[in-house]
Amino acid sequence: MDGRRAAAAENAAWCALVSGGGNWGSRAWTSRFRTPEYYPDAVTLDPAATAADVLPYVDLSAGCSVKDSFATLDLPGFAVLFEATWLACGPGVPQPGWRRVTGHAFPVDARVAVLSRGENLVVAHRGDDVVGLSNFAGPDDGWPGAVAAVAAAFPGLPVVGYEHGEALRVALGHGAEPLGPLRVWVSSALPEVPGGGAACEDGRHDA
Repeated sequence: MDGRRAAAAENAAWCALVSGGGNWGSRAWTSRFRTPEYYPDAVTLDPAATAADVLPYVDLSAGCSVKDSFATLDLPGFAVLFEATWLACGPGVPQPGWRRVTGHAFPVDARVAVLSRGENLVVAHRGDDVVGLSNFAGPDDGWPGAVAAVAAAFPGLPVVGYEHGEALRVALGHGAEPLGPLRVWVSSALPEVPGGGAACEDGRHDA
């Protein structure tokens, strides 16, 4: 199994679930309508994807963002917002106290588990071949337990995700293995926000 392709496909399925649909092409998932904050308007599924697989199928107004899953795109009118790394998260280290929670803002779906332990929280999404880990929050030392909780929520499938910056350092320090780079592009018309970054995806990501 190509881990990066599997991770990209799961991530696109997660974005589609959160966004309420979208369109599936052979090289990209896209949404003609603006997706929720922190979620991209397109996710590439194949390293051969080009701008022609993405730009005709999204709302190109200010705030449009594209997840370039293989860091191969050239998108006129866009700038790279940040670069990140796909991760094979490993089995993690089981910690007692992790439990499923309800009453959250994420989709209520059999493929989704929102898990918490103390101040830590993480979201698991079951794809076809892998389980996606996202929205990890809380103390860094909760990462190994979060990975194990995600793996236990949907047993038998590898756990994948992506991180950048300090969160990437934490994940790698706890045994995650890099699968390859990705980029998030944003319309260059997007205004800056206080403290740097931009009003769409900045240092935080939910998808």
